[in-house]
Amino acid sequence: MMRQIDFHENPHDVLPDILNFRDIGGIISDEENSCVRHGLVFRSGRLSDLVENDLRLLGELGVTSIFDLRARREREADPTIWQGGGVETHVFRPGHKRRLVDMAQDYPATPAGAEALMRDFYAELPRTMAHVFGELLVRISQGAFPCIIHCSAGKDRTGMAVALLLAALGCGREAIVADYVASAHARRIEGAMVRSVVRDESVARFRARYPADALAVMTDARPDFILSALDAIDRDWGGMAPYLDSIGVTAPVVARLRADLLENMEGQRL
Repeated sequence: MMRQIDFHENPHDVLPDILNFRDIGGIISDEENSCVRHGLVFRSGRLSDLVENDLRLLGELGVTSIFDLRARREREADPTIWQGGGVETHVFRPGHKRRLVDMAQDYPATPAGAEALMRDFYAELPRTMAHVFGELLVRISQGAFPCIIHCSAGKDRTGMAVALLLAALGCGREAIVADYVASAHARRIEGAMVRSVVRDESVARFRARYPADALAVMTDARPDFILSALDAIDRDWGGMAPYLDSIGVTAPVVARLRADLLENMEGQRL
């Protein structure tokens, strides 16, 4: 029987050695006065630094799918060390996303420059990672859960993927932003961010170019970052529904996601 783990008080303290790990259950949806069911979709940073207790707890979650949004070089540098029985790991073909470290060359190495960089980086994600987000949501709609969605820090790519899933589930902007900014409370996220955008031999040069106050902006989870992506969807696709449809998350897919992942306030399936 799966152990009941309480993620309500402080989700980051339940599995403290797993970077930025949390359950998205309990987030309110505008769909029929409902919320996301607990224990079905977890978001996380890399799964390469696990300790024995983490492995035991992960095994008790009943996870059947891991969606690893990282590039191949990241997976090779920090391989996932946990593979529970019957767990399928999904990786995705490379897209045309510009690496943050490459984009950063076009921006001043100041806090204001870092903030502009992050807003523009997020505004590009709905287009540059469309194939990843579409495939991920379709697979979840086909029953690939309980699942873990993760990248290196669990903030940017994972944050965008979860934002789209929550939008498909009928969650409003306020709820989406609240979940996203929770990543700001995750420990050790700065190091994971740096490792995700540059190779080890480039870390010193990267840190030398960006002073601590600018780097702190880049590793933060500010509302404006995720809102920049949502605004880009509204501007370029005319709204969330047309965007989701364009990446293969059609009305039937959305209906399946809501039927499987939502419950009413009494804990009953819709």
